[in-house]
Amino acid sequence: MSGGMKESYAAADIRYLAAFQEETVPARLRLAAALQDAIWNPDHESLTVIDIGCGRGVTATVLAAANPGWDVHGLDLQPAHIAEAREIAEEAGLSNLHFHEADIAALDEAALARTLPEADLIILYGVWTWVPDVVREGIVRLLGSRLKPGGMLLIGYNSLPGFSDSVVLQRIMAQGMAASSGSDAERAGAAVGIVKVLADAGARYLPAEKMLERLTGYSDGMSSYLAHEYGTGFWRPEFGFDVRKAMVPARLDYVGSAVPAEVAPELNLRPEQRLALEGLPPGMDRDFMMDLFLLRRFRRDVFIKGKRPGGRGMLAHLPFALFMAPEKIELSIQTIAGRAELPAAANAALIEALVAGPKTLGQLASLPACSGLSPADLGLILSTTNTALPLWRAPGTGDAARAARTNRVLLSRLGAESAASSSPLGFVVPALGGGHIISASDLGVACALQSGVPPEPTELAQRLCRPGATAEEVTRVEQGAAGLLARHYATWKALGAV
Repeated sequence: MSGGMKESYAAADIRYLAAFQEETVPARLRLAAALQDAIWNPDHESLTVIDIGCGRGVTATVLAAANPGWDVHGLDLQPAHIAEAREIAEEAGLSNLHFHEADIAALDEAALARTLPEADLIILYGVWTWVPDVVREGIVRLLGSRLKPGGMLLIGYNSLPGFSDSVVLQRIMAQGMAASSGSDAERAGAAVGIVKVLADAGARYLPAEKMLERLTGYSDGMSSYLAHEYGTGFWRPEFGFDVRKAMVPARLDYVGSAVPAEVAPELNLRPEQRLALEGLPPGMDRDFMMDLFLLRRFRRDVFIKGKRPGGRGMLAHLPFALFMAPEKIELSIQTIAGRAELPAAANAALIEALVAGPKTLGQLASLPACSGLSPADLGLILSTTNTALPLWRAPGTGDAARAARTNRVLLSRLGAESAASSSPLGFVVPALGGGHIISASDLGVACALQSGVPPEPTELAQRLCRPGATAEEVTRVEQGAAGLLARHYATWKALGAV
């Protein structure tokens, strides 16, 4: 949660998990916009980015590290978050990264102009549904003042109707935490215990059993997440159409999902469901009606200030690079009706072409075996399966030493916490214009490779294992390193990441 008046915010002292949001990578956002026929194509090397509610600063750090010419700003209410993020930025040598302790509700347009430049991209991830109206008003004021014409907003928020089963649960958790004492972890644990007592006693309006099992099964390392998710009295999931209405004063036009595959009707709806939506009267909100059928609790929406059509015409020119070892690739997507797969000949031709080096979607669509597949079809399946990733710049270009240094700092500062909480860190890859999500253990292997350790499981285990590690621990690290090398070493090397 970011912004607002400290004395009024019940959750202002909760320390959030350090995590990287992969949807913020600009090459992915450009692809998402293009797939939904909107143009977003800013200057690759001189973007300005604002991350509202940046938390511990991981996402802003990855973006700034991968792009030395960018100007990246993170805002958060909590001084502890900002102090830590600034230390990481200084240790990594990221002079283009700036963090601000900001009370967004208290900043008028003049103050915003003094504090922040105009931005090509504003990130608002995990903020909107955790803050009161006064902060939401400040956010919209910031968006209207600081987002450039043609600039993009990525907003991630808990949504309705997907989160409707947890509205009552959150109220119980918030009251249970407020009535308990101790640390965040202890108060969250006490609140979970209260929920369990009520569930066992037959309370009628709690979520389904599977959701309750997920809640009570959280490890101690996830206690900060529970406190963040449920500990504030301001928490309110939102319908997508209400969020779109709230963005009107900032003159933002809705584009669609930052993850187009999660809303593609052909992937997510049965034929009779698609027919039902197609038969609705004109004027009904199709986006809302679509949400009645989707299993999504967290929306990741994209807006553009002054949306222009023509994005689909850009798709043929977007480059992709292989991200997975060819023998590990499975070019199929799970749909409501089963798995959607490419013909075997198209599958083989795509892999062969990408093994030879990066290709544009137009080049891939022109392969004889891919006849009938459009650049949009290929962009959707390649990005959804992570078989290949959209590039922001040519592999091997960019500041590799800067990226490696930042990866080491993220690992040393946040690796142990990430491993305990299973929250993903980011692996900085300049060719991607950002990075990709990675576990702490895998980032350890990547950092060792970047420091010159040979790609041999035994040597990597020797570097990564603590002194006195048991033979069983060493074997486990060797096996993990071997699996990671098999999946990604060749593609990391081709991207210039190791």
